[in-house]
Amino acid sequence: MKKISVVSLLLIITAAVFAVTLDFYCLAWQPAAVDKIYDLVDIWNMENPDIQVNIIWGTWESSDQYLLTSFQGGNAPDVFHTDAEKFREYGMMGYAAPLNSYITDDMIADIPAHIFEDCYDFTGNLYGIPWCQETQVIFYNKDIFVESGIRLPLDRMISWEQLLDIAQSVTKKDENGNVITWGILAPLMERFHWTLIAQKDGTILTKDSNHKWKVEINKGAEEAIEFYLSLITEHRVMPRDVISIDYTSLMQGFINGKYAMVTFGCWNRRFLLQNKNFNWGMLLVKNGDNKINASDPQAFGISKLSKHKDEAFAFIEFMTNTENSAEISYSDYLFPVRESSLEDPRFSSPENEWDIAKAWLQYSDNVKPGMPGFYSFEWKLFVPNLEKVILGSVRLDAALKDTVTEGNKMLKKLGLQ
Repeated sequence: MKKISVVSLLLIITAAVFAVTLDFYCLAWQPAAVDKIYDLVDIWNMENPDIQVNIIWGTWESSDQYLLTSFQGGNAPDVFHTDAEKFREYGMMGYAAPLNSYITDDMIADIPAHIFEDCYDFTGNLYGIPWCQETQVIFYNKDIFVESGIRLPLDRMISWEQLLDIAQSVTKKDENGNVITWGILAPLMERFHWTLIAQKDGTILTKDSNHKWKVEINKGAEEAIEFYLSLITEHRVMPRDVISIDYTSLMQGFINGKYAMVTFGCWNRRFLLQNKNFNWGMLLVKNGDNKINASDPQAFGISKLSKHKDEAFAFIEFMTNTENSAEISYSDYLFPVRESSLEDPRFSSPENEWDIAKAWLQYSDNVKPGMPGFYSFEWKLFVPNLEKVILGSVRLDAALKDTVTEGNKMLKKLGLQ
């Protein structure tokens, strides 16, 4: 027994000395999800003494800057976590490693093909493995709806016209004409305008067969943008807060009755549940039979600079397997992308409206164009032009014309034309 103990100890020491250490950049932040990540990494490290994982915690707000700086500085994490759509861009920039030779048949069979799309470049290289997703919903204040006599369809899906009618009914003013409760707040950062564009089969950024991009706004997109802006400028059921409101102010305003409805990802249920006396529910907006709604899948990938790609992918396999992706997603009030993981009965429970959010997953997709450099276009040109319309400094037609003209100049500078 003494000899076995000594030998075992020597093996452990030897494994520790020669162990590969993987840096894992992770953006989980909700307490239960952070705890689950810690637990799984501890299990991995215990079961794989020769491949140890070190977690580097990041924030969504600074992740792009951190990763680009790390990639360019030559000290990028081996494994990194971010929005699935970012992997195409990082791959095309030469920062993310192609994973085509690593992806397993199990992953291909279990993860819907359309969820992988954002992780591919336009020549078939795969750069990320998706593992979780969400449904963007409209949260509503049940007490305000009851007071206003609002009756909802059983499936909680409402048309654009119904959304406007409800927003007008629940918008309240004081005796001086000042709004004390706004019907809805759909911040620009929450991409509700892109959901409306998708529901109208709208296009703003288009790609030809040679993978060249151009700004081309069709009638459907114009109608969707006009409807979104009319909630502020014409019907006055939504405040100008859409421009700059932060998450904390948005949620406090919702809970305090300043906003009767707000758009957000279904993961936000965790925050609302902390306010035990607040009665909330969820709605989904639709345009006729078009029920597509925003979903931003998240994924794991490997830095092209990593010297331990085989070990890194083995870790990704572990984190994204059926059981673990379900555990992390549930802890984060999100949904796993694996069909086998979604069979977990917790995701179908009526508690905290998991069942409703899951039923709407079939309509969830990435509604934003998959163009490299999309965020530069969105935040440096498109959104500022929408803000000008909101503030009354230009008309919508002029703003859209400028978006096309200046947008195509921008795309040319980015090498996309």
